[in-house]
Amino acid sequence: MLRLLFLALLLPNVLYAQSQFDLDYLVELQPKQDQALVTVKIGVGAELISRLRFRLKPGIHTFLSAEGKFSKAKNSVVWTPPENGGAIVFSSKITHDRGNGAFDAMVAESWAIFRGDDLIPAVNMRAKKGANSSAKLQFKLPAGWQRTETGWPRVSKDVYLIDNPERRFDRPVGWMIAGDFGSRAEQFGETRVVVAAPKGQRLHRMDVVTFFGWVWSELKSAFGDSPEKLLIVGAEDPMWRGGLSGPNSLFLHADRPLVSENGTSALLHELVHSFTRIRGDKKDDWIAEGLAEFYAIELLYRSGGITDERYQRICTWLEQWSQGVKKLRLARSSGKTTAAAVLLLQDLDKEIQITTKQEKSLDDVTRMLIKKRVVSLKDLREVAREVMGRKSMVLQSGLLGA
Repeated sequence: MLRLLFLALLLPNVLYAQSQFDLDYLVELQPKQDQALVTVKIGVGAELISRLRFRLKPGIHTFLSAEGKFSKAKNSVVWTPPENGGAIVFSSKITHDRGNGAFDAMVAESWAIFRGDDLIPAVNMRAKKGANSSAKLQFKLPAGWQRTETGWPRVSKDVYLIDNPERRFDRPVGWMIAGDFGSRAEQFGETRVVVAAPKGQRLHRMDVVTFFGWVWSELKSAFGDSPEKLLIVGAEDPMWRGGLSGPNSLFLHADRPLVSENGTSALLHELVHSFTRIRGDKKDDWIAEGLAEFYAIELLYRSGGITDERYQRICTWLEQWSQGVKKLRLARSSGKTTAAAVLLLQDLDKEIQITTKQEKSLDDVTRMLIKKRVVSLKDLREVAREVMGRKSMVLQSGLLGA
């Protein structure tokens, strides 16, 4: 009887182990060639995988070799790893010019900044039901390059644990930095925040860390869960002069102020994107951009960083800037459109609070949208109705069309 009970308790762990496969990424940075050699290795549990289809970006990824069966198409490689495990190898161009000489990834003599999304091709997996990866990322650096940093938890020097519960085949995405750089780190609740930039550049790391400490409790209050680790990477020209968010990470140009003269914050804007990871569906980019800018202002206000009078000045500026905007529903939200979206979301927040007698707010809507990730106007209307108990009149605005 005891033996049967022991086996019953052991069975779920055995089944769990049998559903996992080992997945190891080795990224060898080759700055002189402006590329990375990327090896994707499948180990124990490879028999669970029927097929992997890697999508190659033209001019970025080049397929080099694979163990086992594979077939090549113009912009993809389909690979079936051997049952006892095997590897597939790509080369990936690192530097990426966004136009006008501004880069969102580049290699310098002693450092590199890039996104894992660009180095490692996206992949679709066909595998046995329940199969999922146990993944790690390891870097091999050129001589003289000291270290790396990513938005993923560190296992050991230049080795990171990659675990995304939303994906069966974990992929190391987000911003990364390697080489000769300085960093500052702080623990806020369950999240380790790391701010890194190449040595000798103007990013004030401690200013950024301190700013995080100022708004962190309001961030947590608004959105709930926070990542285990968050990396902020900064650099000077010729890197792109703005902010760019990614999973567990974001980039901020070293010359961007923490708070602009108009009272908005590019850092908070991108931080909201990283926290929520909300994307607008088709014509609803205004939702993602509007929420990011709404909270960039709102969280600063809630934390006491701006006064009531300053908050009203910001709202007046938004009204002036958004004059002439006739509709919000576009594939890409411009600055003017985003300003109009913020004003509409402010009205929605007021409507929710009045309707629920201050028991609910836009925060409740946002937390529900976070679970959806890709959000449409229909989703927003449905969630607002669920929170308020009735249809939102604000979301019937002529700016939103039919």
